[in-house]
Amino acid sequence: MELIKKRSEIIRNGNDKGSFVAYWTSNTLRVNNNYSLKIASEIALDKNLPLKIFFYHNESHYKCIDRHTMVLLNGLIELVDELNHFGHELEFINCINDIEKLNLIECHTIIIDKTYTKRSFDYTLEILRNYNANIVSIDNLYLPANLISNKQEYSAATFRRKYYKVTNSLIDLTFDISRELTQVKQIKSSENTKEKILKRLASLKDEFIETVNLDKNGAYASKENLNIFLNENLTNYEENSSKPEFEYVSKLSKDLHYGFISPAYIIKKLILRKLDFSSSFVEQLLIRRELAFNYTLNNKNYNNINGLPDWALKTLNEHAKDEREYAYSLSDLENAQTHDEYWNAAQNEMLRSGYMHGYMRMYWGKKILEWSNNFKDAHNITLKLNNKYQLDGRSPSGYVGISWCYGLHDRGWKEREIFGKVRYMNMNGLDRKFDMARYVDRVRNL
Repeated sequence: MELIKKRSEIIRNGNDKGSFVAYWTSNTLRVNNNYSLKIASEIALDKNLPLKIFFYHNESHYKCIDRHTMVLLNGLIELVDELNHFGHELEFINCINDIEKLNLIECHTIIIDKTYTKRSFDYTLEILRNYNANIVSIDNLYLPANLISNKQEYSAATFRRKYYKVTNSLIDLTFDISRELTQVKQIKSSENTKEKILKRLASLKDEFIETVNLDKNGAYASKENLNIFLNENLTNYEENSSKPEFEYVSKLSKDLHYGFISPAYIIKKLILRKLDFSSSFVEQLLIRRELAFNYTLNNKNYNNINGLPDWALKTLNEHAKDEREYAYSLSDLENAQTHDEYWNAAQNEMLRSGYMHGYMRMYWGKKILEWSNNFKDAHNITLKLNNKYQLDGRSPSGYVGISWCYGLHDRGWKEREIFGKVRYMNMNGLDRKFDMARYVDRVRNL
């Protein structure tokens, strides 16, 4: 119970009147292991009020290409089925241009999924500003962000130490929500949500990825993805996950980004397999991922170059005018037209699958720094391409993954041209460590 209280943050106190409770689901698109839905249901039961569940999609706000919307909408279809199983409906509000008014005037309490970036938080409050309901934000991370640290952590090491002070062993934090959901009264949607979503999906198409590969997304699909990873790739993860020629990775970043699957559910499965914090997969899932949320929560410049640590900005500024051997335009980079076969393969992997191997994303980002006119343009281009094509783009993990290439959560290294003291990577290093010909072939066959 204490942990659940730590997840709740009162954003605004409203009046104590109202005829229903509402849950605005945004980044936790699942039923089970959803603290927001659990708390919304408990408040509705306590007040003897019905529960309205809705998703508000403003396409002009997201400004993303179709692949992202296709993943999202297919996931919402699974959420509709999940909620229907428990006797509830999802209202889907698709706003094309301006902010659309929500029917929340008579609402007692609005529960929202906690947002971890300033842009998302401000956007949420702008939509809700004319309603006099109580607004409560719920944290759905494995451990609540403010339980670990209330300031930006310098590195994974400092964050890890604080994490271990809260818990140094994996805990099963999963829960069943069926009792609350089956008891609370529902508010029916005025439209057929599934038909509305399917109609929107029919008009979408990605330039590079076949539609069939974007159709299977959501809570059920993410659990299938997890089972495949656990049964086929987990045993090879420790030794081979960093090798781009193989695919011994979970590829769950997209599912976590949209909230199709809970970190707590994944941890439960790992506990059953006797894994603990010594596992590099647990390190990525909990420490590295939640460090990213710590960064975007506590740094208003999470999405631009000014979010970098002072030492990185200083050294990059000192080398801003260094001569570049190669200089590529955004179009060259976007279309994978560089002299570097390995970089082109990484870019094509992202274009064709919506995913780029983690090690190659580090190399990819650092080469954009090396080949751009200046480091500020480079950072903008790297973020632009990542957010446009990567299916976990626009997430805290995505922002941090890009800024790491420019010195975030890292230390100074040997000084060199262009990079200054920011960590350097080159083709020779890839050749020494990996079978790069195999990686290029793998991407070519996507």
